[in-house]
Amino acid sequence: MVHITNGDAVAEKLREWAGEPRLIVWHDVLHEGPLPAGKTLEEFTAIRCQWLAENGYGSSPKLQERDVQLRRLVARDSLWLWFEDDLYDQLQLVQLLHFLQQEGLTASPHFLVNIPRCLQVEQMAALAANKERITPAMLATGARAWQAITTNQVAALLDTDLDALADLRPAMERFLQHGPVNNRVLRTIQNLLAEDGNRTPEELFAAYQKTEERPFMGDTTFFRYLRQLLPDPQ
Repeated sequence: MVHITNGDAVAEKLREWAGEPRLIVWHDVLHEGPLPAGKTLEEFTAIRCQWLAENGYGSSPKLQERDVQLRRLVARDSLWLWFEDDLYDQLQLVQLLHFLQQEGLTASPHFLVNIPRCLQVEQMAALAANKERITPAMLATGARAWQAITTNQVAALLDTDLDALADLRPAMERFLQHGPVNNRVLRTIQNLLAEDGNRTPEELFAAYQKTEERPFMGDTTFFRYLRQLLPDPQ
């Protein structure tokens, strides 16, 4: 089996729980930057890497390495997908489900493990025991969602049945509030600054996290938004 998860924090817990599993970490901050339609995984990743490097996320080769691992392993192994219910994770999940559907990589059984925020290693055995086998309906819903995301059709997507993926609808509703116009994060930061402009960036980030029902944003992204409002936040 191959484990796939959102980022390094959960990956470290997977290593602690399962020894040294075959592990793929998705990494990409898909709620930021371009999401071009009609691209292969590698073409999409190349566009993403360029944008991430130009916008303060570094030029790490992690995403290309991820794609190589995925191509090498998925054709012959079952996947265990460890993802949370928030926007960050749900975007990664539907990209992955779209890839599996598009490439016809469904011969092996694949499973979804729904994980909580602040995951503890002690929880992982029980979570794994309650894994869901990924069904054709889940694959089709994920692929349909990814198509809508990359073609700016999320509002229309929300008028359809998304029940196959239990956490997708609230994530897509939140995604609609994250566009370039009237972005909810920027509005929230402006409100926090108006309340107390003397807080440190770290304090502002902690306060912002409390405003999200399903927190999804990391501090690197938050500080990038903060710099749009405060050129030199210190």
